[in-house]
Formats: sequence, C-alpha cells, structure tokens
Amino acid sequence: MLRTVPTRWFEVLCPRRESVRVVSELARTSAVEIEIREQAQAEFPVRHLAEGLAKYEQLRARYGRYWERGRLRRAILVESPEVVLERALERIQVWRCEADPLIDLLQSCEEELTRLKWLALVIGELTESELDFGAVADSGPVVGTFCAVMPKDADPHLPDWVIPRRIPWLHEDCVMILGPRERLERVKQQVQAVKGRIIERPSWLRGSARDALARIGARRTFLSTRIVYLNAELDTLYDDQDLSDTLGEVATLVWFAEQIGALERAGQNLVWITGWTDDLRGCRLREALEKTRTRALLRLTPPPAGARAPRILDNPPWLRPFELFAGALGVPGADEADPTPLLILIVPLLFGYMFGDLGQGAILLGLGLWLRRRWPAAGLLVPCGVSAMVFGILFGSLFGREDLFPALWLHPLHEPLTILVVPLVFAVFLLSLGHVLSGLSALWRGELWHWLIRDLGFLVLYLGVIGSLLRPELVWVALLGLGWFLLGAFLVHHAFLGALAALGHLLESGLQILVNTLSFARVGAFALAHSSLALAVVTVADAAPLWAAILIMILGNLLIILLEGLVVSIQTTRLVLFEFFNRFLHGTGRVFKPLPPPPTVIRGVEL
Repeated sequence: MLRTVPTRWFEVLCPRRESVRVVSELARTSAVEIEIREQAQAEFPVRHLAEGLAKYEQLRARYGRYWERGRLRRAILVESPEVVLERALERIQVWRCEADPLIDLLQSCEEELTRLKWLALVIGELTESELDFGAVADSGPVVGTFCAVMPKDADPHLPDWVIPRRIPWLHEDCVMILGPRERLERVKQQVQAVKGRIIERPSWLRGSARDALARIGARRTFLSTRIVYLNAELDTLYDDQDLSDTLGEVATLVWFAEQIGALERAGQNLVWITGWTDDLRGCRLREALEKTRTRALLRLTPPPAGARAPRILDNPPWLRPFELFAGALGVPGADEADPTPLLILIVPLLFGYMFGDLGQGAILLGLGLWLRRRWPAAGLLVPCGVSAMVFGILFGSLFGREDLFPALWLHPLHEPLTILVVPLVFAVFLLSLGHVLSGLSALWRGELWHWLIRDLGFLVLYLGVIGSLLRPELVWVALLGLGWFLLGAFLVHHAFLGALAALGHLLESGLQILVNTLSFARVGAFALAHSSLALAVVTVADAAPLWAAILIMILGNLLIILLEGLVVSIQTTRLVLFEFFNRFLHGTGRVFKPLPPPPTVIRGVEL
C-alpha cells in the first residue's frame, strides 16, 4: 500500500473497419490510455471520412440547438464507419427538407417575441407618463418613431431634425425618437454604432399605452404557444428520422477523430489498439470486448522497451479520499512512497487538534456522510469530524461551551503553553517519519547504503539537537549524528571537498528542518484561536436574554464551523504538503490519463 502500482500494457488486434467500435467500447471502461508504440506504422481509420465529418460539423453548428432537445443515444457501431456516416448525412438531409421551414418560422416567432418583450418594458414606463402613446401610434405617414436603448452616457450624435424623448430606465438610457420617416434609417445606424438596440413599434399596435400593453400581452401569449407547437413538430421529425441513434453513432466517429485519430497498422485489414490500462487483470477490458461483437483479440504483455508506464495509487476505497493530498503534487514515482495510508491518521489528528469540539465535529461528520456520495472528496469530513469530536471530549467543549462536562485532558485556554508544545513534539515525529520514508525510497532506488551512512546520520543529528534542548546531557547524540553525517559524506564522495560541500548542504537542510518543526506551532495557535472564538460567542450569549442567547449560539457556531473549518483545512493541507511531503515526495510518476468515453448523453439526459 505504500508503493504505487504500474499500469499494464495491453494490445488488442482487430479488423480495421471495426476499430472505432472497439476503441469506443474500451473507452467506456475508463480504464485505457491509448499509446502507439514508437517506430510503429500509423493507421488512420477515419481519415478518408474527413470530408464527410467536416460536413457533419457544419450541420451540427447550424442545427445543434434543435438536436439537443432530443436524446443522443449510446449506440454500438455494428456497421462500418463509412456506412454509418453516409446514412447519417442522408437522414439529416431528409430531416432538413422538412425542418427548415419550421425552423424559419420558429426563429421568426422567437425574434418577434424578444422584440415585444423589450417593447412592453418601454411602454410600461409610459403608462403614467404625460406622453400620449396613442398620438405616437397614430403618427405617419410622413412622421415615424422608434425607441433606442443605449449604454449609459452613450452619445449617438442625433441630428437636429429629430425630437428625442427620454423614458425612465434602469441601467441604460432609453429614448423615443420622432422624425421624418424616410430619414430615420440613418438615425438607427447612429444608434447601433454606439451599441444601442432598436425597438420598433409594429404597425398593428394602436391605442393608449394600456391598450397597447394588453395587445402585446395577447400577442406574446400567441407566440409562446406557437413556439411550443413548432418545437413539438421538430421533436416529432427528430424521432421520425431516428436521429437519436444516427447522431449517437456519428458523435462516436467525431470523438474518435478528435481524441485518437491514429492507431497502429498490423496489416492490410488489421490494426493494433495499444496502450496502458489500470485494469491489471484485464477483466473489464475482456467484458467490454465481448459487448462489441467483433473478432478482437486482447493480450496483456510486458511494455515495449523504453516505455514509461503510468503509475496508479493502490488503496482501498475508504482511503481514496486521502489520495487528494498526494495528487496535489502529481503521482509518486516508482521509487517514491505513497503516503496515503499514513494520512488516515495524520490529517484527522492535525484537523481535530485545531478544531476540537464535540458538537461542531458531529456536524462535520454528518455533512461528510451526507455529501460523500455526491462529492467523494467530502469523505475527508468523516474522519476529521470524528477526530474533532474526540478532541472535543478531551478539551471538554460542546458547541463552544466548556461548562457542560469536564475535560478529560485540559481546557486549551487554561494551559496555552501545553497546547503549543504538543504539536512541536508531533512535528518531530512526523518529520522523522518523512525522513524514514525517504530511506524507503532509497531502498527502492538501490541506494540504501548511501542513505544509511549519510542521511541517517542527519536524522540522528536532528533528533539529538531536539533532545539536547530538553536535556542538555543528550548533546552527545547530536555530535554523534554530525560525525556520522560527515564521515558518510566523505565515503560517498570519496573526496574531502565533497565532504565540505556536504557540510554546506547540512547547514541548509538543518535550518530548513528546524523551521519546518517550528511551523507546527501554528497547530497549537489555531487550537487556541478556535477556543477563543468559541469563548467570545458563549460570553455574548450568556449576557443576552434566553431567546437571543439561543440565536447567538446557533449563528455563532455556524460562523465558527464555516470560518474555522476553512482556515483549519487550509492549514492542515499546508502542513502536510509543504512540511511533511517535501522530505520524500516529489511526484515524479507519470499520471495515468484514461481515454474519455464517447458522448452518450445531451443536456444531462441519462440513457
């Protein structure tokens, strides 16, 4: 569990015409990363379909909005890509012949509905105005009017021969413009030049402002109903031409062209599908190939010479939320330890110490149990909430109150020095553990001897310095570690100058590890801050009437959970990543990037 696992190299031999189908089914397992062997002759199974796919993309850009109203079904490509694409383009062409008139009418209704929406807003501002909308509506044929909605402070430089009338508006300027009908086109161009919108009155709109609003409301209701019926007719056409399966098949071809493009040629009619899989026994891959109903053959073999296998973390499901920390630095390499199994103790201990409260920890626990199915990372809240509850019992704190039950250990604000010192002791243990894990990495690299004769001396020196601060008579341990390190450096470099260079490295590393140790004092500082904030809430609540005290306690605890929970989470992450991991973890492994599956849904419609 402390070491990452290499993915396995897989090879699938299949007929060229069935390669798209095979790859799409393998991709649905989310267990394959396609990679062509070096020096292999490439094969492009859909290159000859480029012209047809480009035509499909043009059609999708134009009609995709109407296709998205229907389902895009997952369909297995039983036939060859050429047949699938040819049939799809034919069906789309038949659909277009009947759909184009409906789409033109639908777009016309939608545009008119939008114009009427803006016009209703304008006229609504005129209902209480001195402006006689009835007179405006009866103007003509020489005089014409229109409304312009422009950005605030925009100046379209209106000519002197028009009469503008401002209308109250929110964040823009709205102006009704009156002028000679034949010359208003030029004014409209000036308005559009300053990014203004033109709102024109339809010829059928007559009467007062209130009558006009009633007419517009009736027309908008009619247009909305008509749009619903037109969309229903398009949906019927979509189903009649069976576009759900057709578009689903073509979407797979487009996905293949974009995500893969080339495979490895295995002959005139055969191709190799090669790459990496995290299905180490191949069970999921064999099951997927059985569904394709093809003549594909699978084998798991040693990788090609010189190929670098992606690494995966090998942890049980209950540990996987903690993989988030190691993943922040990448993937541990073959010679690096995976710290995930250790974090199940380290992270909750740090979090719970800084957030020790029985009631607040129980809320975090409940949130974690509720959210982890929807958001797997929320599973971190479960052990952290339990840890906070345990420290809440040790600190005697329930929703910030420390007078409800006795503390099994101490109250943080009563013994602040102890609260600050304990994390420093934990830091010595944690940093020493990180140094031991670096020794484990040295063992896997075949450099354990160098670590034992030099780096282990550094660890002894570090522990000796810390011990001598508590008990001066232990200074001999520090001296032993210093001599051990220098002698080991001389033996490793086989030169006196190398030992001197190692001495400079020792000074730098020694200063760094001491700073790392002191940085854990913030764990105690945040524990005190959490108790202080809780005390402030309780003090205010005790001074208030009963109803107000209950409200203050509820709101105060919610504030503490949100504020302190965020701050403590950030500090825990920082200490793990930058104080603990930097001793042994650099994330040098290659990340496994599974091939994304072909599209199976549109607009969240599950199939």
